Amino acid sequence: MTSPVAADGHPQLGSAHKNGDRRFGITGPYSSVYAGRGTPMLSSLYHSTVTEHIGSVRVGDELHVEWRGTHWWATSDEGTVGRLSWSKGLRGKTAYVPDGPSPYDFDDGTLYVQHVTVNAAGEVVDCGGYVVPDDYEPSDWPMTPMPDPAERELTITIGVPAPQPVDSSAPGVAPLRRRGWLDRVMGR
Repeated sequence: MTSPVAADGHPQLGSAHKNGDRRFGITGPYSSVYAGRGTPMLSSLYHSTVTEHIGSVRVGDELHVEWRGTHWWATSDEGTVGRLSWSKGLRGKTAYVPDGPSPYDFDDGTLYVQHVTVNAAGEVVDCGGYVVPDDYEPSDWPMTPMPDPAERELTITIGVPAPQPVDSSAPGVAPLRRRGWLDRVMGR
């Protein structure tokens, strides 16, 4: 499958959806890292509100975000693009971190588009990225360390106690037998 023109040369992120939609763009830190730094992540717009202006949005664009009494909306130079998919309840949350400010407590900001969703016909149908509020002060937010995916490791813990040395000369002690892999997994 070839990359659509609307992808502007950015790589596909993940696999194609069942309906043929594909996401193109750049990856960034985890959403929790963005929110911890006061710049909340937006994965998509609320689908029923997306307008025809979404077709001109590209990775790297900056869309204006504003709170309109009940929800946040994104607009481009051409007009309203759509409503952010964030729940209006997020605005009322006290903080992302205990006793800290909420990254969603703002009226105006900028959505930095990091990815676009393109349908099977090659048209942009959605976008996402991160929002920087207009009154954003980096010094107000602790610099949470960004998890390094290269440092992640898989740890599997099996609830089998480590074998203890047994005195085979003691009365009533069965002689040791070699345990197979199934016995070790089953804890026998």
